[in-house]
Amino acid sequence: MKKWMWTGGLLLLLACSEQPAKPVETKKEIAGAKTANDAGKKLFFSRCASCHMVNKDLTGPALKGVESRWPDQQKLYGFIRNSDSVIQRDAYARQLWLDYNQTAMLPHPDLTDEQIRSILDYIQSVSE
Repeated sequence: MKKWMWTGGLLLLLACSEQPAKPVETKKEIAGAKTANDAGKKLFFSRCASCHMVNKDLTGPALKGVESRWPDQQKLYGFIRNSDSVIQRDAYARQLWLDYNQTAMLPHPDLTDEQIRSILDYIQSVSE
């Protein structure tokens, strides 16, 4: 009898334990995630979501339409990898930096072109 009570108590304790907080996704993001690649979604939430949302400014700008704001794709990719280096030589990047309290984006030098593309594809798929 004591064994069953102990097991039941342990199960109750495990069931009531707090789960780590997950980033909040909008209904549109959840629906878009069904068609977006999983890698892009995972990368977005692990690398971008702490400072960016798709449709709303946060610490950094909303990412909806980000590709249309950067006519030079290589500068965008360079900015994602190391914003400081692009801010020094590009007027748009410098203005973005100024508009967001001179906060440089965290560098992501390890992201490949394919990984960046998958993040951008995810953003596009969940944009309104």
